[in-house]
Amino acid sequence: MDKEGYWIVWTVYFDSTKSRKNGRKVPRSIAVKAPTIDELVKAATNLGLEFEVYNDKKHPASWFEGPYGYIAVKKREGLRKRELIKAIARELVRIRQQASKTV
Repeated sequence: MDKEGYWIVWTVYFDSTKSRKNGRKVPRSIAVKAPTIDELVKAATNLGLEFEVYNDKKHPASWFEGPYGYIAVKKREGLRKRELIKAIARELVRIRQQASKTV
């Protein structure tokens, strides 16, 4: 699943209901419950990232569950994947907070 020049970022990385063993990469304090691929796309767009969407893929640790999907984010000089994941997580939290205010 290696894509040259891109980082793979799964929705499960940000799922507060998942354990680290099952794919979550961020602390629960900046994770959200059951993030969707649409929310991930919106977060990446808001951050100005170049990416491709793969919404029908299943994470290897949870292949038996419904498709999670991922985005392939084009690598940038001076940005590490860990920093990227945390930035996306914070943006997902912000998106959820905005959505709850409008409801």
